[in-house]
Amino acid sequence: MPLRPLLTINNSIVESLKSNEVFEDVLPQFNVKGLLQVSFGGDNEVTLGNTLAVADTQKKPQFQFLANVDKDEVNALDEAEGSLFTLVLTDPDAPSRTDKKWSEYAHFITTGITLQRTEGESSSFVAELDLGSQGKEILEYMGPGPPKGTGKHRYVFILFKQAKGVEPKPPADRPNWGYGTPATGIFKYAKEYSLEPWAINFFYAENKS
Repeated sequence: MPLRPLLTINNSIVESLKSNEVFEDVLPQFNVKGLLQVSFGGDNEVTLGNTLAVADTQKKPQFQFLANVDKDEVNALDEAEGSLFTLVLTDPDAPSRTDKKWSEYAHFITTGITLQRTEGESSSFVAELDLGSQGKEILEYMGPGPPKGTGKHRYVFILFKQAKGVEPKPPADRPNWGYGTPATGIFKYAKEYSLEPWAINFFYAENKS
């Protein structure tokens, strides 16, 4: 997965999340620790609001975390030492942007992830999320399946730091993250399990057939 420049990473993330209404619709604005890189292979990378074909997003992607280094030179990966993380995928537009009866829809949850620094010159700020060898998938990955005629859906990946001694459990159901209330999802789930948001990325997908 190619690395992206980190100089304007925070501004780009926040601007994209605000302009696409991911902040507020999914989570309130938070202190972004870095960029969550997501790749479905080939040219199918998630780039803060690009559009991907539904067919190209059906298999679980690969992930990297690119840590920011703030003005005081505090590296997020140093903060991550000894901590566990949870990774999720949620759809706030189910079944559509204007009809929230299934929103949010839980597509994926893996808990107990550690941020493993990569080898080489970039190891100080790049970590692999190797879900094949670590973590516990408590909700199996389900690729996007937006109903025909419901427009573009936002699919939002979020990396959370887990609270010590708190293990998130699977939601009771995928629609509304099991809470049974429209327009309810990861924000309530994160509060329930004391999850701290660290990084986020998202893409659009639409069923035109």
